[in-house]
Amino acid sequence: MSMSGKFRLWVIHALLGLECIHAAEPHHDATDSGDTGAQKMKRVIEEEHEIGFIQTLLVHPTPISVQQSDYQTIEVYESDHFGKVFLLDEALQLTERDAPHYNEMLAHVPMMEYLAVQQPDEGGTINALVIGGGDGYVTSELLKYPNVVIDHVDLDKEVINVSKEHFEWSSAWEDERVNLIVGDGAAFVREQVEKKKKYHVIVQDASDPFWYDENGEKIILPSHVLYDMKHFDGIYALLEDSNGVFMFQAETYNIPSNLEEIQTWKKSLEEIGFDGVRYGSIAIPTYSTGQIGFFVAHVSNKDMVCKSDGGVCTMDLSAGLIDWTVVSSQFEKITGTTKYYHPRIHRSAFDLPFWVEEAIYDSKE
Repeated sequence: MSMSGKFRLWVIHALLGLECIHAAEPHHDATDSGDTGAQKMKRVIEEEHEIGFIQTLLVHPTPISVQQSDYQTIEVYESDHFGKVFLLDEALQLTERDAPHYNEMLAHVPMMEYLAVQQPDEGGTINALVIGGGDGYVTSELLKYPNVVIDHVDLDKEVINVSKEHFEWSSAWEDERVNLIVGDGAAFVREQVEKKKKYHVIVQDASDPFWYDENGEKIILPSHVLYDMKHFDGIYALLEDSNGVFMFQAETYNIPSNLEEIQTWKKSLEEIGFDGVRYGSIAIPTYSTGQIGFFVAHVSNKDMVCKSDGGVCTMDLSAGLIDWTVVSSQFEKITGTTKYYHPRIHRSAFDLPFWVEEAIYDSKE
C-alpha cells in the first residue's frame, strides 16, 4: 500500500516528531466495529508490514479537536478505556491511560541516573534539554525535580497549542523554569554546540527514523538526522564532561529492522565515547507490539561495569556507577507522584529476553 497524502505530510514533521511515531502505516476509518455495544466507532489502525502485524484502537467518531498545522493534521479523540487519544496525521501518539509508561521512563531514568552518580549541592541547578515531545509530558515529569531548568525545543507550534488545550500535563510550559523554543531540534543542537552550551541531561523524544512499506522498501524519514553519528556527536558535546546523561526513544526489538538499528545505535554511541550504553524496555499496550525501548548513555569520567556471561555482555550497573540506594532516596524527594516509574522498574527495565540480550550485547558482534 502506498503512503497516503496524509502520511506523506506526516513524515515531514518527523524531524522532531511528537512522542514516538511508530514505523507503521496509519489507517483511520469509521466502519462499524461489529460489536453491538460499540457501533460506529472509529478505528485507529497501525500496520507493521514487515512482520504482518496490525493493531486497532476504537475511539468515538466525533473528534474533540481537529487542527491543521503547517506540517500535519492534529486530532484528539475520546476512547472508552484509554481516555483521550492524540493523533498526528492519523498516527497514534499517545493515550491518557498509558502515556505515563513511556514519558515517565524517558524523564525519570536519566534524571535518577544523573543524581545517583553526582548529587548536586543543595540548590544546585540541573540543566536539561528536551528535543521533541511536543505534548509536554516529558517536560512535566522533569519539573518534578525542584532544581531543574529546561530548554524544550519542538517543531510544530500547533501541536503545542492543541496539547495545552486538551492535556493537563501541558501546564508545564507555564513554569518559569521552562524555556520553550519552536524550531528544528537538530539545528538547535548544532547552534548550542557552537555556543559551547552544556547540559546535565538530554532527552530526545523523537519520531521514528524509517519504516517499511508493504513491498519491503525502507522509507527513510526526515527524523533520521536525529539518529546519525553527526547528531549523536553534537549531543555528546553538549553534555557535561564529568557527568551527563543522554536518553532517547529507540524502537521495539520485536521488529527485525528495528533490532538491527538498535545494534547500530549502540555501536555508534560507544564509538563516539558514551559509557554505559544500555537498552531498556517499556511495556505500553497502544504502541505497536506492546513494547517500546530506549537507550540511556553516560558521559562520565568514572568506569562503567559490564558483566559477561556466556558471551553476552549486559550492562548491570548495580556494582558500578549507579548507586540504587541513591535512586530510591531521590525518588522519595520528587514533587508529585508517578503512575509507571519507580526504582525497581527502572532497574529491571534492562533485563531483556535472552535472545534480545544476545543481539544487542553479544561481544562477538
